[in-house]
Amino acid sequence: MAANGSNGSSNGTAAPAAPPITVRLDVVDRMKRWEGKVAVVTGASGAIGGAIAKELVKAGMIVCALSRRRDKVEKLRASLFDVAGNLNCVECDITEEEDVKHAFGWIENTYGGVDMLVNNAGVITKCLLTEKNNTRDLYTTMETNIIGLCLCTREAVKSMKARDVKGHIINVNSIFGHKVHQAVPGTRPLNGMYPASKYAVTAITECIRQELIYLDSGCKVTSISPGLVEGDILSTVSSNENEIVKYMPKLKPEDVAEAVLYAITTPDNVQIHELVIKPMGEFL
Repeated sequence: MAANGSNGSSNGTAAPAAPPITVRLDVVDRMKRWEGKVAVVTGASGAIGGAIAKELVKAGMIVCALSRRRDKVEKLRASLFDVAGNLNCVECDITEEEDVKHAFGWIENTYGGVDMLVNNAGVITKCLLTEKNNTRDLYTTMETNIIGLCLCTREAVKSMKARDVKGHIINVNSIFGHKVHQAVPGTRPLNGMYPASKYAVTAITECIRQELIYLDSGCKVTSISPGLVEGDILSTVSSNENEIVKYMPKLKPEDVAEAVLYAITTPDNVQIHELVIKPMGEFL
């Protein structure tokens, strides 16, 4: 008879064997279809964009990182010398149409075209909607978070459609694209143009879905809306907000990257249209 704490049971019979660890081979196979394919990731010099780019490279993809900060992307590339795919830095300001067209033209000439687009670039400024002399900040938010996303999407869809590939567009959205959260009494509210721009991304994602159906493209589009994430752009908010935000639960950038991998490994007949992910215990 087995003693307490052993692997036997009290009646002398052997304990049932643990179930075998299985791997979803169908999911693995669906990830393999992206090996050697080309992904464009905007804002790859940031925490979330860098994590996404890293995971896609590890999955064997050719990742073209569109960024104005080459040094950070080069540092990331140096850390990926022994993985399956490869990472390229393409200097590009996504708010400038000619920059975007040139970047996608270079990708087409070098690799043949784009198979996946991750619209991750985004900004948040400190100004309020009602502050004086805030015009430039208002334009900066809308040009990056909305216009830049649309320009990149246009060029990516053109490439996918021309080559008849079943691509995927990922829009890195935000929980602020679904709800404007109440500021803590006595603290400075979040710049209202930021949630406005993210609400626009929510609407744009649905519009893109409908356009892709109209074009009979076979491409998918997904909005991923994370809550607070360590090292993301919300770290640029004012100091009194930072004092509050720093004590809140946060996701890791790698959590958002895992959400991207989940979305791109669904069966052909399944599209993750909107995926909201929050850290455990978040109270926003």
